[in-house]
Amino acid sequence: MAAAMALILASAACSTETQLTIQAQGENAEGEVVPLTNVKLDVVPYDIDELYAELESETEPGEAPVADSLRSLSQIYQDVCTAYRATGDSIETVRQQATAISDQTSDAYQQAFERYQALVQREEQRFASCQEVTDTYTQVRNEYREARQAWEERAWPEAEFMSAESLRTADQPIQSVETDAQGAAVLTVPNGTWWILGTGPVPGSISQQYRWNVQVDASGGEQSIQLTGENAELQPVF
Repeated sequence: MAAAMALILASAACSTETQLTIQAQGENAEGEVVPLTNVKLDVVPYDIDELYAELESETEPGEAPVADSLRSLSQIYQDVCTAYRATGDSIETVRQQATAISDQTSDAYQQAFERYQALVQREEQRFASCQEVTDTYTQVRNEYREARQAWEERAWPEAEFMSAESLRTADQPIQSVETDAQGAAVLTVPNGTWWILGTGPVPGSISQQYRWNVQVDASGGEQSIQLTGENAELQPVF
């Protein structure tokens, strides 16, 4: 028995591969931790931020487009259009209340009808505001996207990126996985240093996402990696 146990331990110690179990999760507006499903992740043998910085030092693309105004406009868009949708919910509630009143000549029915009319008018106004801010946001977002794409093409030219990446990967495999319904993904990598890259939604937000570039030192056996808001960078969704 002792000999068998020693053999198992020796085998584990000599393992040249590591099984990584990756768990992606985020925190919603209520402070609850929820799994992040269908998150696509790349596991690569290099630090992509280091690669980007190296290329930028060579290409000197100038300052990247600033997204501050788009961030504030995105928040206005979210607030205004959320208010418009909330008014629609209120209209349905009042409509159901009025429908439940059998006597349409009663004061209760008249009050419900007046609330309904006021809400319909408010909905029309909020729809117009939502449409206006949507049009503005769409225009500014598209302008930013074009400027950002042009900057990235100058900063990280495809041919130079591929060449720099090939020097970093050599014969080491690059793998891609996707989290399941529990926010988990499992894969096996050769022992060594790896980085987990990917973006995932911030629960309850339409304007932000998580972005991960997490270093992992794989040393054999099994390892669990947590991807959370704590080790992520918050990025705007444009």
